[in-house]
Amino acid sequence: MRYFIFVSHGQLASGISSALSMLVGKRDNVLHVAFQDDMDAATFRGNVEALVRPITDQDEVIVMADLISGSPLTTTMELLAQHMDLAHVRAIGGMNLPLAITAIETEDDSLDDAVSSMVECAVEQVQKFALNADDSDSDDI
Repeated sequence: MRYFIFVSHGQLASGISSALSMLVGKRDNVLHVAFQDDMDAATFRGNVEALVRPITDQDEVIVMADLISGSPLTTTMELLAQHMDLAHVRAIGGMNLPLAITAIETEDDSLDDAVSSMVECAVEQVQKFALNADDSDSDDI
């Protein structure tokens, strides 16, 4: 099974997970954990340990994090390394909803192909939005 784990500071991981659930349905292989403002590092570590416990070395994992070098990601990767072979794990920083949707859509692809598609889609979605001033429907907005 391929697991998708969202990790973040604050509520971002749970928010992405919730939005993803609205779009693709609730999935048992989509997990999230967050380092909250009032939480100490030991508590967060315990939460991550509990989250990864059901994952076996036969599984694959894609971790999506808010920051590439943040403690939520580094702690998660450290615990996954103790729990399984990291050859079955990929991690991405800068998570966003298009990245998460693409992760689900490419679930049957190889890990590396899935991650490439995820990054490509996420980058394409980060752009400035502008209303077209010449649009005749602009008065209706």
